[in-house]
Amino acid sequence: MANLPEDIVDRIRALERQVHRLTTYVNSKPGAMPASLAAPLAAVEPAPPRAEEGSADEPPPDGAAAPD
Repeated sequence: MANLPEDIVDRIRALERQVHRLTTYVNSKPGAMPASLAAPLAAVEPAPPRAEEGSADEPPPDGAAAPD
């Protein structure tokens, strides 16, 4: 990691610390994730794509008539 810019190295170290905190939390206490750990994840992880009903990209279900 010597050739990476310092800000990237700092970000990698911060992510490693966050993974360690999350792993410790998950392995030590069942239940919902506290807001202090969930908030950074929401800012980093994009929401999964949502499929829309009746999307033109999807084929019609078996036995259904195709749109004109």
